[in-house]
Amino acid sequence: MTTETTVEALQGYASAQALNVPEQFIEALRASQAITAANEALAQAPHASLGVAALPADEFKLHDLEPYLPLRRRARGTFATQFVAPFAQYTHAHAGDGASVFVNAQEMSATAVLDLGTPHAPGHGDNKARLQLQRTAAFQALMAIADKGQRQAQVAEFFEDWAPHATLQLFDADNKEVPLRQAVAAVRRVTIETARKVESDVQQLSASLSAFESVKASSKEPLPTTIYFSCQPYADLQPRLFVLRLSVTSDDKAPILKLRIQNMERHTEEMGQELVTLAQDAMRGNAAIPVLLGSYSKGQ
Repeated sequence: MTTETTVEALQGYASAQALNVPEQFIEALRASQAITAANEALAQAPHASLGVAALPADEFKLHDLEPYLPLRRRARGTFATQFVAPFAQYTHAHAGDGASVFVNAQEMSATAVLDLGTPHAPGHGDNKARLQLQRTAAFQALMAIADKGQRQAQVAEFFEDWAPHATLQLFDADNKEVPLRQAVAAVRRVTIETARKVESDVQQLSASLSAFESVKASSKEPLPTTIYFSCQPYADLQPRLFVLRLSVTSDDKAPILKLRIQNMERHTEEMGQELVTLAQDAMRGNAAIPVLLGSYSKGQ
């Protein structure tokens, strides 16, 4: 506030008091003068271009006029897709200064922050493109049945349903290939034999009781113990061969079959690395966009 403005304001207060103007009007005048002076000072500040403004502490509303403008002030939003090609196309078309791609290999996803900016001119970080790979139907069916106790019918139906759509090979305990029809019949006709032996030893000063129980699964047809299941796990990824082991237990009512995927952790790691490579290849071009392993979250 300049000296002249201060003098005028003080004279105005004195005149208002002399005329018996209500106190609330005088306070409103003072607040208005203070806000005007604060905004004049902010306009001369080093960061005036950042849009800083002084407002009264109470009873005010901010209104965004952007919906009434012919164009938006800036682009913001999120483009989402399940495929690498459109993700790369959109990212290259809308990338601004400092645009970067962050890959989450564990979740098989990638996020491009298109308005990240630079350390000297940071962007808003709210204009993005997101890639979330989706499991194929075959891989989804495999993950739904694997590593969980299943009834005979569920495992047999899995073999029947996916043999025509995925490379499915079945082998018995002697590593001999079992035809699909025989494997399905063997799974449907599993027999559980249970043997239980109890020993009791009672002495004058001690007693012991031990029990031994054995469970044996058998079938009239050769029962497959090793299954080779080949499928494309995600769109844009290469087909993979999954090796499963079949085990049989019992819940005293019916056989329980379990298919365990061998080295699933290794498969997950390799698929994540394949996604990183795909993203790096897709981001190359005249204006290469950096690809980083990790995630990005905007601070407040």
